[in-house]
Amino acid sequence: MILVIPDTNFLIYGVKHGINIDYELDRLFNCYKVVILRCVREELEKLRGRLKGKERYSVSLLLSLIRRYEEEDEDVPGKYADEIIVNYALKCRERGKKVVVCTNDKELKERLLEMGIPVVVVKQKKYFELQGDL
Repeated sequence: MILVIPDTNFLIYGVKHGINIDYELDRLFNCYKVVILRCVREELEKLRGRLKGKERYSVSLLLSLIRRYEEEDEDVPGKYADEIIVNYALKCRERGKKVVVCTNDKELKERLLEMGIPVVVVKQKKYFELQGDL
C-alpha cells in the first residue's frame, strides 16, 4: 500500500481546477491510502477564515471532501507544514512504507526528489503525474 500525502496547495489547486482527485490517484496507483496531516487541515481551516466568496466556498468544499481520508496527528518535528510533510514522509519510509507526496511547490518537490521520495504534481491543470521512483 502506498501512502499518499497531499499538501495544502495541491488540494486547493485540484478543487480550483475541477480535477477529480480520487480518479487521478486511482489512475496512478493500484493500492493507496490518502493521509491528510493535521497541519494541512489546520492550514485549510485558517484559510477559510480569511477568504471570502468563491474562494471561501472552495476551501469549505475541500474541507468536507477530505473528511473521507484518514487524518494523521503527525508526531514529527517541524514548524511549518512543508517541514512536517517532509519529516513525516521520511519517518514513514524509515518504517518500510511506500510514500508519495502530492505538491505543486517547486522547492518542496525538488527537496523530496533529492531525498528519493516520489512526488505527484498537477500537469496542464487537468491531470496528475508521478515524478520519481516508487
